[in-house]
Amino acid sequence: MLKLSLVTPSKKLLTDLVVEDLFVPAYRGELDILAGHAPLMSTLGTGVLRYKTQGSGSYEKVAISWGYLEVLHDRVTVLAETAETAGEIDLNRAREAKANAEKELLRADLEQHEFEKYQLKLNRSIVRIGLGGNDDMGAAAERTLKH
Repeated sequence: MLKLSLVTPSKKLLTDLVVEDLFVPAYRGELDILAGHAPLMSTLGTGVLRYKTQGSGSYEKVAISWGYLEVLHDRVTVLAETAETAGEIDLNRAREAKANAEKELLRADLEQHEFEKYQLKLNRSIVRIGLGGNDDMGAAAERTLKH
């Protein structure tokens, strides 16, 4: 049994929710956290956080972008820059953000910090579209962001 808390600077999404299984998009790849996991701290990347509540047969999903993960004993705390459930995602806004990021990435005069900024925006919009649209793009986004 794990107790999951998911917090952003602007809201608490989950507080001590009992979960059986948790997948988080860590900076260098996906982590699967189960009861009895060793203590751990990790930086998170942009992706889909998935968790299965006790007794549930399916995973709930939350799009997150950047943050930290701490696993201590039976507790998992996720501090994310942003976190949105599928119902909270504005698909039109996500699609606009994706188009804008793609346009900016094609500029020939981009400096390194600008490239990194727009790449992060593109990744976040892809994840949001995939989760908010409930289509195959979410799975494709997860595979793309792992590389």
